[in-house]
Amino acid sequence: MTSPKAPARPLVRRPLFWVVLIAALLLIALTVSRFNHTPDDKTGQPAAPTTAVSTQQAIEADFPVEVTALGTVKSLKGIEVRPRVEGELLSVDVREGQQVKKGDVIARIDPRSYQAQLDQARGQLAQDQAQLSTARDDLARYQKLIKTNSISRQDLETQQQLVRQYTGTVASDKASVEDAKVQLDYTTLTAPIDGRIGIRNVDPGNIVQLGDEDPLMTLTDLSAMSVVFSLPSRYRNDILPRFDAGQPLKVTVLDDADAPLATGSVTGVDSMINTATGTLRLRARVDNDEASLYPNQFVNVQLVLHTLKGAVVLPRSAIQTSDDKNFVYHVEGDKVSRRPVTLAADSDTRVAVAEGVSAGDDIVVDGVDRLSDGARVKVVSHALPGDPASEAKGSPTDPADAEPDA
Repeated sequence: MTSPKAPARPLVRRPLFWVVLIAALLLIALTVSRFNHTPDDKTGQPAAPTTAVSTQQAIEADFPVEVTALGTVKSLKGIEVRPRVEGELLSVDVREGQQVKKGDVIARIDPRSYQAQLDQARGQLAQDQAQLSTARDDLARYQKLIKTNSISRQDLETQQQLVRQYTGTVASDKASVEDAKVQLDYTTLTAPIDGRIGIRNVDPGNIVQLGDEDPLMTLTDLSAMSVVFSLPSRYRNDILPRFDAGQPLKVTVLDDADAPLATGSVTGVDSMINTATGTLRLRARVDNDEASLYPNQFVNVQLVLHTLKGAVVLPRSAIQTSDDKNFVYHVEGDKVSRRPVTLAADSDTRVAVAEGVSAGDDIVVDGVDRLSDGARVKVVSHALPGDPASEAKGSPTDPADAEPDA
């Protein structure tokens, strides 16, 4: 006999198992997501992300309107040392680059021929003075003899003419002596001003002539310096009225790194506009007590055209541009609003705002790349008013490091 079969075991429904598992995982994920987002107090929805920014207050201050141009340093007293007599250059009595005083001997030319000319002129003077003395003695005798009719009136007049002739000759001889002295003095070259000696072009032993193309050397006074620069002609109406009225037009001379080298004011304006460049040339006299400027040096010149009184001033970093329009982000509580602004003037570090911002407004100066109108912000640094050229101290932290508002 065969034994009876065991009853069959029910089969597990596997599709139902996977559905329950997936639903449980989704429930866990939703719970974690809700736990990690802080609900808004009013709506119960997750709060918007917060952006870390730096701000600075707009202030009211005088704002100088400046223009910058490339200039060339020129000495107001630059001398080309040239000979005024010809001859052999015996010596150069100064070193290249030496600082000399007015009257110092700087070179000597062979004086022998000029000394001989002076001696000759003096000899001729002595000869003619002797003849004049003889003629005057004879005239004195003639004047006595004429009283006794011992000589004729014609002889007396002839002698008088001879005395006048010798008197003129002696005067001419004296002038020749003085000219010979001057020519002899020219053989010793002295410094006409205080200054620095340049590189010499002629060595001792060479013959120097009046028509030489190059000077013996140059002599430059480094204390009296000026800067020549050009500005677009549109600034003429800003410059000429103040220049004609004698009002100071202040300039600052800067090096390539925009570090100040010297200060001064405009002392000359050209009488015509350069038609090739459309620019107006100006000259400014500057102080050079520390010898920071050198002739023919290229510098940057910053000229103050005028000053805006009581302007609203912001750092340049606060100004943003979109569609060729300027705007700023104004902080109001924990959010920012986008405000269009109109600029009155600007410089490398600051701007003067004509419309859109008032003194005392908190304006974002750093962290603007992640902002939009109405965005939530957290101010991590704030520059105090009073120094609009300074940047806000500190840097905003990364948004991930900023704690969201509760």
